[in-house]
Amino acid sequence: MGKVKSFEITFNDTNKVYYPGQQVTGKVMVELESDMKLRAIRVYMRGLAKVHWTESRSTTSRLGTIYTEHYNAEIEYFFKRQELFGSLAETGEVRAHAWLPQGHHEFDFAFQLPTDGISTSFEGKYGSVRYWLKAEIDKPWSFNHSTKRAFTVISPIDINLVEYLSPVESGAEKMLCCWCLTSGPVSINARTDRRGYCPGESIAITADFENYSSRPVIPHATLYQTQTFLAGGKSRSRRYKFTILTGLQIQPGRKATWDAQLLKIPAVSPSIVNCCLIKIEYTVRVTLQIPGSYNLSLDLPIVVGTVPLRGRLPHYRAIDVQAMSDARVTYVPPAPAYREQATPPPPFDSYGPPPTYMESVEGAVDIRDEDDGDEQEGVMGDFTFTPMYTYVTDYQYHQQPPPYSEIDPHPTASAGPTAM
Repeated sequence: MGKVKSFEITFNDTNKVYYPGQQVTGKVMVELESDMKLRAIRVYMRGLAKVHWTESRSTTSRLGTIYTEHYNAEIEYFFKRQELFGSLAETGEVRAHAWLPQGHHEFDFAFQLPTDGISTSFEGKYGSVRYWLKAEIDKPWSFNHSTKRAFTVISPIDINLVEYLSPVESGAEKMLCCWCLTSGPVSINARTDRRGYCPGESIAITADFENYSSRPVIPHATLYQTQTFLAGGKSRSRRYKFTILTGLQIQPGRKATWDAQLLKIPAVSPSIVNCCLIKIEYTVRVTLQIPGSYNLSLDLPIVVGTVPLRGRLPHYRAIDVQAMSDARVTYVPPAPAYREQATPPPPFDSYGPPPTYMESVEGAVDIRDEDDGDEQEGVMGDFTFTPMYTYVTDYQYHQQPPPYSEIDPHPTASAGPTAM
C-alpha cells in the first residue's frame, strides 16, 4: 500500500460487545514507511438496519416477459464522526494539509451509543442490523486509505422479568384413519418450564403423548428461529432449525411422558422485536412423527433474551397458547428516536457476575459494502465479522417444586376424632 504499512482499528473491549448508552472506545493505529502528506485522519461510527431481496415477476402480455423486482429499506440509527489528526483535530481550524512522520502512530477515539431506539446486532440472508467503525486517511489528489471494523450491540432483554417466567403450554389432537376405518386418536399436551431463556440455557419440556392409533409414533422437539424481513409493504420470511430432541417410539395403544427433557439453546441471536424492518422470533415445536400420515405438531413460542436467569423460579400460572392464538396478534411499534444521557442504565444485573459471550453459530459475514471499494483503492484490513451473543457456559437445570397446596396428598387414616 505504498507509504502505509498498516492501518487498523482496535477496541478497548476485547469482546467488542456494547450495550445502549455505553461508550465505544479504542485506537486507530497507522504505521508509515515514510513521511506522508495528508489532509486528515478521521473515524466514523455508524449503525444501520437494512433489508434487501428480489422477487421474479412476469408481465401480463402475450410474450410473458419475466423481470426482477427489488425490495429495499433501511433505517440509520446514528452516524457520527471524529477528527483524529490534521484538519480540525488539534486547533479547530481548517488546514490544507498536514504531515505525518514515518513510524507507528496511535489515535484514541470515543463514541457514545444512544441509550435507546437501537436493536441487537444481526446478520441474515435478506438483511442485517449492523454497527461499525470506519477510519480514513484523507490524502490530497490520491485515493484515500480506509479500514473498517464491526462490533456487536446487544439490546437487553431481561428474562428474569415476570412476563418471561411463566411456562407456555398447549395441546393438540388428531384422529387417524386406516383405509376406510378409524384407527384412533393421537394427542400431545406439552409445556415449557418458562417463556424466556438465554443462549447456553436449556428449555425443560414436559409433555404427555397418547397413541390410540394402530401405528407406532415417535416424539420430537425442535427449536426453530423465524426471520421476517419487511420492506415496501411486503415481507419475506425464513425459518431455521437449530436443536432437535428425539424420544423413544410409542407403540399403538400406549402413552408416554417427558419429564423435563432438555433442549439446548446454542449461541443464536436474541429475539428482535424493536426493529420495524427485521423480526427474530423463536418457537419450540413438539411433534409426533406418524408413518403414512401428516405429523401432529404444536408450537410453544419462547423469547431468547440477553440477561441470564438468576436463582430458582417461583411458581407461575402457565400461558395457554390456544388462548393466545385466539387473540389478535400485534407487533411492537417501531423503536423511538434515540436520546443520549450522561449516565446510561446498566446493561445487565448490577449484582450478578459479568456476562460471557460466544460467537454466533451462524458464522462470519463479509461487511464490505459498495462504499468500501477494494485494495486498489486504498482499502485495508479484515472485513469479516461474527456477532457475539450472551452465552451461559455453566447452566444447570433445577427441577421446580410442585405448586403449593393446602390439601395433604398423603393423609393419615383415622378411625375417629382425635382427643385434644
